[in-house]
Amino acid sequence: MTVQVDLVAALHRALAEEEFRLYYQPQVDLASGEVLGLEALLRWQHPVRGLLEPREFLFAVDHTDVMIEIGHWVLAEAAKEIRLCHELLAHGEAKQKQIWVNVSAMELAQSDFVDVVLEIMDLDVLAPGVLGMEVSEADLIAHSEDVRSSAVRLKEYGVSLAVDDFGTWYSALAQLRSIPLDAVKLSTPFVRGLGHELASDKVAESVIELAHAHGLFVVAEGVERWPEAARLCELGCDRAHGYLFSGPVRPEFARQMLITGTGWVAPSQEAD
Repeated sequence: MTVQVDLVAALHRALAEEEFRLYYQPQVDLASGEVLGLEALLRWQHPVRGLLEPREFLFAVDHTDVMIEIGHWVLAEAAKEIRLCHELLAHGEAKQKQIWVNVSAMELAQSDFVDVVLEIMDLDVLAPGVLGMEVSEADLIAHSEDVRSSAVRLKEYGVSLAVDDFGTWYSALAQLRSIPLDAVKLSTPFVRGLGHELASDKVAESVIELAHAHGLFVVAEGVERWPEAARLCELGCDRAHGYLFSGPVRPEFARQMLITGTGWVAPSQEAD
């Protein structure tokens, strides 16, 4: 309990002292190589311990008010970043890019969450489809009744929704049908071994086909190796992110990738 209290106090201080940062990882169209958007990733520039990832400081505060405050900060900061990117693109490519943020069921269940999101979208003049939210499969299944109303309202206002950390699509499908999803994220364990292991290929192929049958696009998570990306292309996967394209980078570097627009060259059938 003491650890949680101390950590909550430290996180409140970090918000006040502006110690949080957003890093960004590009989401790439596997067919064309175009960078379609950015995934916003939270970091804490700790004054003593250096740059920390969420797993190092959010483990004990999942259901506290500070999580809601941090979530609001992430949304506002990501919205400002994608607005800046669109301003830089204004005299060039007209196609809008997306920004994706992780949200929890706890956030979606807040009575004022949709209003907060709409206020941020209005402030940064974000067009429909620009802002995307990723919610873990476990959160959607456990709290589907609580979050459905918020999800439907967000969808009506043009927010894209993706189910993250996908792992049990077949058993979850009936429950997730009531959530207006746009995308499924193929979890990293399903990506590992693609191109070399038949079992991994079969699972990925089934997920992609089922998602497409329900009108959803598929984003492969954690793609690190050429054979994985090549096999995903062959299977018809739509998008991907991972170290094969780029790791999380500071805003100025992510901005440049979004503007230049390419994260890789799609492989031929003969690619090794």
